[in-house]
Amino acid sequence: MVDKVPLGGAMATPLPEAQRKQLEKYDLPELAGSSQALGSQLINGELRQTLVDYFVRVAKIQQRLSIFEGGLVVIDVRGAGGPIRKRVVIPADALKSYTKAVASLSTIRQDGLTPPKQERRAVLRVYSGLHQFTERNFDPVAALPKTMNDQLAPLRDLLRAISEDRTVTNTVAGYMPKPGDQLVGDDRKVYRVVRVMDQRIVELRCTSQPISIYVEVKDLYNYFIGTTGASEQ
Repeated sequence: MVDKVPLGGAMATPLPEAQRKQLEKYDLPELAGSSQALGSQLINGELRQTLVDYFVRVAKIQQRLSIFEGGLVVIDVRGAGGPIRKRVVIPADALKSYTKAVASLSTIRQDGLTPPKQERRAVLRVYSGLHQFTERNFDPVAALPKTMNDQLAPLRDLLRAISEDRTVTNTVAGYMPKPGDQLVGDDRKVYRVVRVMDQRIVELRCTSQPISIYVEVKDLYNYFIGTTGASEQ
């Protein structure tokens, strides 16, 4: 199933112009073995327990990464272009690695960290049980103790990897379009599928401007982030 997305949403953190033109893929080892988180993510009808929550705000840019039991990872990025919200399921060994990296947060003294400022704030919260957690608040721009940086580095890398990814976290990857489907482009316009030629080339027409484009099915994920309605793979 292709995700529904807000019309103002973005696919990923914008690429440098040279890479955007070439549509090169990033090498993101953090996502090796990961899969799209499609449909309901409940476990036995219950919400997944939060394991790690990392939030950063610098001026108008906000980033949040949450890791849940079972390897579900959700990111929410706002203020850098259109909002980006993605869900992915990471492998069990990766989940163990990320949770282990922050397991000793309680050994870091809160008074050893630079306090948050009005326009800059970061929070790292590590859960040990339901409603039980260790939390540290700090200024994300200030210098941090090495022990704190060591715990944050894997989370920052994972957040970057998911926000930049255009394949694993994009539900358009692997999608087979049908005439009449409507897709939201990375340019924030809506395109209707007119026809699919030889199961390989897709003709799409913009619904708001007299623009038609032709894209190979295998390359749709480079240009589109989701659908305005439900579509099946």
